[in-house]
Amino acid sequence: MAVSFLPTVLASTSYLSAIFVPIIGWVLPGAVFAFLFLYIESDDISDIN
Repeated sequence: MAVSFLPTVLASTSYLSAIFVPIIGWVLPGAVFAFLFLYIESDDISDIN
């Protein structure tokens, strides 16, 4: 039962690359750059010895 179900699941998920490529290429770097910008520009310098 599970063996015959697997090809239909894999065939229906062929669109996932069209979703993951923009997420990995645009959204993830944008989120990392925004976090690093906010971290670098923060005024809290109490952690620096």
